[in-house]
Amino acid sequence: GNPTMVDLGSGCGRLVLYAALTRGSSAINRGRENVVWDVHGIEIGTQLHSLAINSLRRGVDEGLFSMNSFGGEIDGDSVSRVTFHNGNALLVDDPYFAQHNAQDDNHDVNENRKNSIQSILSQAKLLFAYSTVWETDSMQPFHQDMQAMILSPKWSQTLASLCPRGCVAIATDRALNP
Repeated sequence: GNPTMVDLGSGCGRLVLYAALTRGSSAINRGRENVVWDVHGIEIGTQLHSLAINSLRRGVDEGLFSMNSFGGEIDGDSVSRVTFHNGNALLVDDPYFAQHNAQDDNHDVNENRKNSIQSILSQAKLLFAYSTVWETDSMQPFHQDMQAMILSPKWSQTLASLCPRGCVAIATDRALNP
């Protein structure tokens, strides 16, 4: 299949939509190599997720994406697939997510979302995380040698256990726990 890029904490979907626009048929037409990506955005916030979905719909209406960009079957392999997911990527329950989505009390729905998101992470060749608001390691919030704030171990442990060997993980503002 196609290589998979994941934007973890995708917000309103800007990076996901940009990646899809620059991978696939439009990139091929500009003479780039024929590598089409499956691009996924994972966002915990329901409002930001809704903005991403609305942006994708506007892109479909304007002809920037095919209707199949919503994750359906695609005719041929020249179009990047774009899929947005709303949910918690962590293997452990996250207090913020439980509080944030208290209105969604359907346990089965939340478990299915979590399993789907974890499945996507297990396919990632490239993972990007704009981690500005993610919590830091309480035992060592700043790593002197790396000169960086360190993410909470739950993030490093989740990504290390789910992402495949060889996945390139890019985190901004906070580093994965070495």
